[in-house]
Parts: sequence; C-alpha cells; structure tokens
Amino acid sequence: MTDIELDETPQEQPRRLHFEWLLPTLISPRRTLTAIASKEKAVWLTPLLVLSILAIVLVLIAGPVRQQMTQTDGTLPEGFEYWSMEQQQAYLQTTQSTSGPMFVYVFPALGALLGIWINWLLLSILLHLGLTMVGSRSSSAASFNLVGWASLPLGLRSIVQGIAILSTHSLIQGQGLSGFVTPAGGFSTFASALLGFVDIYFLWMVALLLIGVRPMSHLSRAKAWTVTLFIVLLTLALRSLPAFIAGQLGGLLNGSGGGFFFF
Repeated sequence: MTDIELDETPQEQPRRLHFEWLLPTLISPRRTLTAIASKEKAVWLTPLLVLSILAIVLVLIAGPVRQQMTQTDGTLPEGFEYWSMEQQQAYLQTTQSTSGPMFVYVFPALGALLGIWINWLLLSILLHLGLTMVGSRSSSAASFNLVGWASLPLGLRSIVQGIAILSTHSLIQGQGLSGFVTPAGGFSTFASALLGFVDIYFLWMVALLLIGVRPMSHLSRAKAWTVTLFIVLLTLALRSLPAFIAGQLGGLLNGSGGGFFFF
C-alpha cells in the first residue's frame, strides 16, 4: 500500500468509508494509525460499521443456541409448588417469553450495538479531555478516529467467538479474565465484571491506542501513554459499574424476600 492510498489528493472528494485501511491497521499499525491520526475530518465510520455488522452476525449465530438452552431448561425454582396459581402462571409466561425473538435476537443485538457505540463515544471523549489537560492540541475528531480504528481487534473477537459457538453449539461462559474472580457480591462482583472485558483482543486494542496516541497528540511518549492507560482503566471501571449495581440490587432484593425472580 502506498502513501497515496492513505492520503487523499486535494482533487478527491472526502470519503466517509475507508475499507482499504482495515487490514493495514492490523498488520502495519504504526504507519496506518499515524496517517489516520493526522486526519482532521471524521474517518471513524468504517470501523464502527464493521464492528456493528460483526456484532449482529454474532447475535444471529448465538440465537439458536440461546433459544435451545431456554427451551430445554425445565428446572423450576425451589418451592414452585407452593406458589399461588397467579405466581406460577406469571413465572411460566416470563420464561416462555424469554425464548421468543425479542429476547433471543432483538434485545441482544440492541445491547451489542449500544455497547459498541457508547463505549467508543465514552473512550473517545475521555481520551480527548485527558490529552487536552496535559497539553495536547489535537482535535476531538482525531481522538474519535483513533479510538474507532484501534477497536478493530474487537471485531476479530466477534469472529472467533462466532466460530467457537458454531463448533461447540454452546454459548461462551466466563469471558475474558472474569474466571479468576468469583462474583460473591461487593467488590468481587465489580472486579469480575471489569476482568470480563480484558482479553487478548482488548489488550491488542490498547496496544493500537498506544501506537497512535503519540503522533496524534504530539506529546512525549511517557505523558501520552500514561494518560491513555489511565483513561482506559477509567473507562473499564465505568463499564463495570452497571454489573456492580445490578449485583448489589439483586442482593438487596433477595435479602428482603421481594420478588421470586430477578433479571
């Protein structure tokens, strides 16, 4: 790939999609991310589009397995026979609805898409703010571009997970490093949720961020890398908060005896 392919000529109309940068970002990241970081206009749409498509494909692959698991799991809660008729019917209706298309395909797809776009938006904004506070004069568009293209390894994660589900006919349990911590409430639940985001593809994404942040920010390596790692850890902590809050609320509901099931 030549420099002409990465840099648009003055006569060329600005393009929003750059599929020609997908492979170079993964196989020659330093040169490609340096060129992307120099762009002043938004060129982040391509990686976000690719990640979104792969996430939807993964949901479609996992859907039949998830539906089969819901239908074949006939285990009833303890003391089910002592519930009132209304409670039994409500539980059975809820269980049946969770095996429908809305719970098997629509909600997981929406959750995956929201996760991709919100996480990209959050990390981009925080990275831009962090770099600006330590003296960088790079534009916000540059941060959005860098985070978008550095996130491409997460698409490879979706591909590998899809292949694993097709091969084993079972969903992936205990993602990332979450298996090292047993979620028993409190900080352990928070730590388990945080480590669930950390795997080789996430570390690959962080490495791409570190490669591209210095030419984008024009800061020293120590300063640029320190800010980037701090922002990554902060973003992980923020992403783990919902699981921690849900675990705390679940413990309160179970302890007070309110409700017979909790989502």
